[in-house]
Amino acid sequence: MMANTVRAEKKIGASDYLALALYAFAGFGLEVVLSMVLPSILGVKGSEYTLLHQCIHWGITCLLWGGMALFLIRLSKHKYDFDIMRLNATPDARGWLLALVVSMIAIAATTIVWEGFKPVQEYKDVVRFIFQNVYYLFEAALILLTIAFGQKFGESLFKRDGLPYGGMFLALTWGLIHILLQGGATGGYAFFMSLLYGMIYIMLSKNVRYAYVVIAVVFVL
Repeated sequence: MMANTVRAEKKIGASDYLALALYAFAGFGLEVVLSMVLPSILGVKGSEYTLLHQCIHWGITCLLWGGMALFLIRLSKHKYDFDIMRLNATPDARGWLLALVVSMIAIAATTIVWEGFKPVQEYKDVVRFIFQNVYYLFEAALILLTIAFGQKFGESLFKRDGLPYGGMFLALTWGLIHILLQGGATGGYAFFMSLLYGMIYIMLSKNVRYAYVVIAVVFVL
């Protein structure tokens, strides 16, 4: 009884939301761990993966990311009293228009970086295309969670909303790690896209359902 009272009286602060945001970011690292372990299990180097091996990699990654996303949604709701699924305010017409403009900028940037329309440039066969894009949808879920928790962290810390704290947090984590792992050009692109995703989240009134759909579409395209 006393333990429940103490838990109820515990003040949820910025550090708690920071922890959630860092957990979401850490979720991306599950694929790194998988990349180190799976080749030994499959008996083939990652650089020598066949289509079947790559699909196995994508499938397991989706399970890991999906499990992490569900875990964080439940954790934030029950331990930190932050039910992300109840962020369902209806965006106004201006918000939708701005989100559309930012989305078009993001897709244009991707098209320039890929030197063509990304889905077309990536396409090799139907199976690979399906598995890879499902993989992107799960990655988009972690991107959204990192933004949502990062946004809540920024608002709790600075006591001011309206700024894309979540996008900034994603840029300083997911974006910067791309610079370390894939070089300045790819990292700079990821950093820029992170800020745009964060802006979309804000423009759509932090409605996670709408924001996920838009961010996922932009991420795929």
